Amino acid sequence: MTKYNKGKVLLTSFYTQGNINSSFNTLNGLNVGAPVTSGWMLKAGQVTAGRRQYSTVTSKVNPELIIEFINKYAFDCFFILIIKSKKHKLGENVNLNFSINLPLDNPQLLKSISMLLNCGEITRVKNSFNFTVKDFISINDIIIPFFNKYKLQGKKIENFNLWIRAAYLIKQKAHLTKEGLNEIKKIKLLMHNIISSEDTRLVLYGSNLSSTVGSPRFTYNERGLIEIPLNKISVFIGILLSDANIHKINKGGDARLQFKQKYGQFEYLYYVFFQLSHYCSKGPFVTKAILHKKVHYGLSFTTRTLPCITKLYNLFYFEGKKIVPKNLYEILTWEALVHWICGDGTYNSGITIQTQCFTIEELVFIINVLMIKFDLECSIHKQDNYSLLYIKSKSIKKNLHNMLPYIHNTMLYKFLGPKYRIKSRFTTIN
Repeated sequence: MTKYNKGKVLLTSFYTQGNINSSFNTLNGLNVGAPVTSGWMLKAGQVTAGRRQYSTVTSKVNPELIIEFINKYAFDCFFILIIKSKKHKLGENVNLNFSINLPLDNPQLLKSISMLLNCGEITRVKNSFNFTVKDFISINDIIIPFFNKYKLQGKKIENFNLWIRAAYLIKQKAHLTKEGLNEIKKIKLLMHNIISSEDTRLVLYGSNLSSTVGSPRFTYNERGLIEIPLNKISVFIGILLSDANIHKINKGGDARLQFKQKYGQFEYLYYVFFQLSHYCSKGPFVTKAILHKKVHYGLSFTTRTLPCITKLYNLFYFEGKKIVPKNLYEILTWEALVHWICGDGTYNSGITIQTQCFTIEELVFIINVLMIKFDLECSIHKQDNYSLLYIKSKSIKKNLHNMLPYIHNTMLYKFLGPKYRIKSRFTTIN
């Protein structure tokens, strides 16, 4: 999803369903292996505006997205293996492994990681694919420098720092001595203790939720145990007031949520996805829609079918139609309001929120909540035959400090105007 100018053409690749960096095969009916770019530099000073160019050079995935995925990955990736060996004087040998395991329906993500790192192998093990880097040269020359450059977080960085200590000892041949081998065994034990203590330590509820992307399908009892903590519910509330929708696959069954954004706002979509990936089995995928004879591309992700999502459905829907929850005053927070504006807001000397799906009565109710709870000056504006919610700029500036902690930097322009629009680092689909 980022640009690499290793060929004559600057490349763009896309994150399709369960797949970072697969070729976007459906784009304009093109064949596999034709990454797309539009209006980008071919040679120094030469630009082709409005034309799509194709290159045979393989595109690469954004390393930051891979790091984000690994930080959210539910399992450990760094391993120290102590194996018995008759070839070694001490009777034991040490191997380092970097490994990621994903289910069979998500092989392209591992292919993207393999292509980015340019090492390792992908194998099929029962009901999953496994990407593994085993040889010490690749670990020392590629894996360790990569994760030194793109920083991990939490227990992943703690384990990685211990892992590279073991790698240093192996590089110095210390594992061939009794003292060095024992030191590596201590490091292995410390890594295990980090994992164990992370699983049992006392933490704020909801703060340690990991991604379940790639995890197997949950059982009935497992799905019933999943709830939405306070630090996540505001995100759900905000996107449901804007562009998210919930639907039931089977009548009487549980529901799932889908959130979609136009392709130009994919950085914000990923920002939301990484917060809610605990409730998803797959990553975002590209969507295509034809409106007024023009093709529009977007990105979307869908949650699992869960009882906790059904609770939100019962809150936001009545007889299949989206409504404003009656307890909006209690559930609407500054964070939820920010996500609502990010999805449906536009700036024009104030913030206009697209509220065409709500009735006049519901708009009056919303205005009362915003005025009483947040001290925001609001009014109803007419656009064609629709009623829109308008928030005056002076009350936005007055309360900006309450919203800034939750605003993604690519969305600042929706709160402060066009001059705060950040030019995307990535190409978009025209």
